Amino acid sequence: MDYIEKQKLEKQKLEKEYGTIQVRKMEKQKQLQKIMIALSVVSLMGSTIFGLGKVFTGANSQQNQPKTPTAQSTGLSLAAQEKGYLTVLEREPNNQTALEGLVNTRVEMNNLPGAIEPLEKLIQLYPAQAEYKTILAKIKEDVKGKK
Repeated sequence: MDYIEKQKLEKQKLEKEYGTIQVRKMEKQKQLQKIMIALSVVSLMGSTIFGLGKVFTGANSQQNQPKTPTAQSTGLSLAAQEKGYLTVLEREPNNQTALEGLVNTRVEMNNLPGAIEPLEKLIQLYPAQAEYKTILAKIKEDVKGKK
């Protein structure tokens, strides 16, 4: 028995069991499933190729762009970082990460006097951290030197 004959016999069995109309509906559903699978495979391949294309072209375009941001955009992002740390500290005044981030951001913004207060709070909360004391001494020295 070849493949076609097997399919005909199977179809006849199904028609006896479920009826002709139901078998036709099942065949249409199978065709629809095959179409949906084919579309899914094509869309998956297309999105993969499109994504890989962006990765490779993105790597080239990043090499051509300057690597240093403009001073204005850096200032804006530092101000946003500072605001974010202050927001966290409103909710959690003893948050070590936020206090350290605020100190670092203010130092980057060249706001050394503004970095003293959160650094003193860090020293108060974590007196065993000698690094905080060293940084505070350096910042106070720099502030005195600018006056």
